[in-house]
Amino acid sequence: MFFKIKKFFFSLLLLVCIMPTYLYSNPKEFTIQSIPNSPEELTQLRDQIASTPEGGALIFLIAMMGFSKSETLGMQFLTIALDQSNLGKGNTYKGFTPSSSIMFHVNRVKQSQAWDYLPFAYAQGTNPSNRYQTSPPYKVLISRNQFSGEESSGQVKVFVHVYGVSPRPITLKVNDKGIWKVKEASSMFVSVQPPPSKQSDDL
Repeated sequence: MFFKIKKFFFSLLLLVCIMPTYLYSNPKEFTIQSIPNSPEELTQLRDQIASTPEGGALIFLIAMMGFSKSETLGMQFLTIALDQSNLGKGNTYKGFTPSSSIMFHVNRVKQSQAWDYLPFAYAQGTNPSNRYQTSPPYKVLISRNQFSGEESSGQVKVFVHVYGVSPRPITLKVNDKGIWKVKEASSMFVSVQPPPSKQSDDL
């Protein structure tokens, strides 16, 4: 009886250990060359690469990175990256603005003063000790799993790898122009381990 219980727990432990690999196997590396300087530049890039769910996820991540340049630019970028269901009437960009549910997450990140580092936690090679800072081009890992769905359905979930925690899901929906836009990405706004506070130079 003891050996049966021991064997059961060993099997359970093995399953727990291999599950992350099983769920997020074969991540693909993508490159963000730089953060665009205008919404027009981002739109051009979106039309080039967001023909796949992974490309749409990259555009959303670039939009998050845009907040490190300015809040205005970040808001415009988000408006471009989001599916119509996440937008409302407004003057952020071309008559639209992110919905209140999106703004809940945006404002929460703003209050925690995390816009300078949170988006860059998704870039490979960053961590708290280097304040999640690295120079472009930024390398990003994105996976699918058995629950991602098929592109033929018009909706796919992908997983963006991030320092220190499990890959985070983004659900994307294709529009009538063949562009994949973000339908759900609340996990992308969740905090990561913050970088250490800057130490005072005062003796």
